[in-house]
Amino acid sequence: MWLWLWLVLHICLTRADPPDPGLETFLKDANQQLAVIYDQAVLAQLLHELRGPNDLVALLDIEVTDNKLVKYVRTLSTRKAKFRRLGLGDDLQRRQLSKLPLLGYEALPDRDLRRVYELASNMSDNYRNVKLCAYKQPDNCTLRLIPEVQSIVQGSRDLDEIEYYWFEWRRRTGLATRYQFVAFMDLYKKTAKLNGYPRAEDYWFRSLELGAQEAMTLLDHIMHGLRPLFLQFHAHVRGSLRKMHGLGLVPRDRPFPQHLAEVFIGNAFRRVQPEWYVDLPAPQFGLSNITQELHRRGLTTTQRVFWNVAEFFRGVGLPLLESSLWEYAQPVSTDDDDRCWHKAWRYYALPRTNFTYCPLNDEERFFNMFEAQSDLHFYRAASAQPTLLREEPFPNFSDAVGKFFSLAASSPGYLHKMGLLRDGQWKGLPARLNRLYIQGLRVVFLLPVFYVLDRYRVEVLSGHIKGDDNEAYWRFTEHFTGSAAPSKRSNQQFDVPAKLLMEVDDQYASQFLSIVLQFQLFNHFCTKTGQFERGNPKMPLDLCDLSDQRSIGKDLQRALSLGSSVHYRKVLQELVGEPEISVDGLLAYFQPLNDWLEKENEKNNLDVGWK
Repeated sequence: MWLWLWLVLHICLTRADPPDPGLETFLKDANQQLAVIYDQAVLAQLLHELRGPNDLVALLDIEVTDNKLVKYVRTLSTRKAKFRRLGLGDDLQRRQLSKLPLLGYEALPDRDLRRVYELASNMSDNYRNVKLCAYKQPDNCTLRLIPEVQSIVQGSRDLDEIEYYWFEWRRRTGLATRYQFVAFMDLYKKTAKLNGYPRAEDYWFRSLELGAQEAMTLLDHIMHGLRPLFLQFHAHVRGSLRKMHGLGLVPRDRPFPQHLAEVFIGNAFRRVQPEWYVDLPAPQFGLSNITQELHRRGLTTTQRVFWNVAEFFRGVGLPLLESSLWEYAQPVSTDDDDRCWHKAWRYYALPRTNFTYCPLNDEERFFNMFEAQSDLHFYRAASAQPTLLREEPFPNFSDAVGKFFSLAASSPGYLHKMGLLRDGQWKGLPARLNRLYIQGLRVVFLLPVFYVLDRYRVEVLSGHIKGDDNEAYWRFTEHFTGSAAPSKRSNQQFDVPAKLLMEVDDQYASQFLSIVLQFQLFNHFCTKTGQFERGNPKMPLDLCDLSDQRSIGKDLQRALSLGSSVHYRKVLQELVGEPEISVDGLLAYFQPLNDWLEKENEKNNLDVGWK
């Protein structure tokens, strides 16, 4: 008797909830309507991409489609709340319901709404359009940060000039927007509550589907794992800066000067000569010049690069792209190198994808082609999902997959197959260390900066610090990035907006996680294909070559086809066999560099850490 009752109770408790017909009708209509509006938005953005940032017709089209989306989302809000309150539907229906767009700022009263958009626009315009006066030329106030000021400081050996631009940029973009930043963060808190988030810091991480405490615990865990490598690398860079600028400017046991470190690290993103780095691991081996080799190999047109990269994806078991995709591809303007990139475009109601390309042919655009084609494969894999579930599991997830493929393409083994590395020394440790050193400058020093920018704003949103607590910002900066201002900064100044490369409300956590995830993916697939063995110096991760490993495609397509139908942890479990983002892959990739840094720092008596 008791056994029978237990079985009945067990069946009742474990039986899946049935789909609800009313909710099904509501979701079907929402998916269809949103698909049409999203397609209109994609077409408007495509027009903007092709015609340039100042085309009024394209800008007007974007505004019209944005307004159309807001109006439609407003019509959904009441019924969405009703279905959620009643708890109707099966798991898939409830998942779609949770993915309906929020009103966001549009939930604010009209006066606050106008104010929040005005503040965001003013801060964005100030960052992008502010002009600085040239050093010792007060009548020449025409310099933009990118590219003019950036080019000047990265090529300058005049320390007074570098320091001048550091202070001037922060005065014009940080202090000038201080009160706007504080007002914006207050309105952000109000927005969070109106969207159903009593704690504004939870609203900040809503796209990760994690509460603030859980998200920060994850970020802290990754930072803790990164710390030993970061400290060794920091000590070595500080030693190089000391050689370049002297003990007076770069003292022992202290954070390095941020204005000098920004130039040193920033040059890793430019094609500088190897001799610029005073302590490159093996200067006699130099650095590979992929741009030069592309031209030598005859890969001088974007079309040739496109099909060579498409063949790489076919080799890892993903479908070969159809010829019509390139036939209808359109070039973008080359007027601004920083805006000239390859890009995939996906539609929701229309059964197609588009491709735009940058006609420039250099190293950056070569690896960018892997990222753009990766997006194409993601869009197509997720296209079977309803509109509401076709997005990434979290923002920049697709970017992580694309960066994983560009990381795989940067493998010396693959580049050698392509004829882009010719000498026989590319497998040797000295040449590898040079490459890892430059890659490390781009990755290892970037993560703490991203962490600080989100940590600061989360502390503001949670009420732990004031919105313009500049001293708190520098405490975070010194502790996590090991850098300090040229002279002590106080609450009389305000420097946070000067470092926000994106919009004021864009979170860096998803970019932070995306960078870490690309190495986790590389670690997983290199281990699975038997090309990496932890602890075996004869099978290091940085020499893994995934080209022609056809088993990869099946695993990737299965995971990517999930879209956002499940939490990102379930996607990761399917993709890499573990449910959380881990820094282990990044550490394994840079292990040879870490070993070298430890030996060099000890040999040269370089101080590790700071007081």
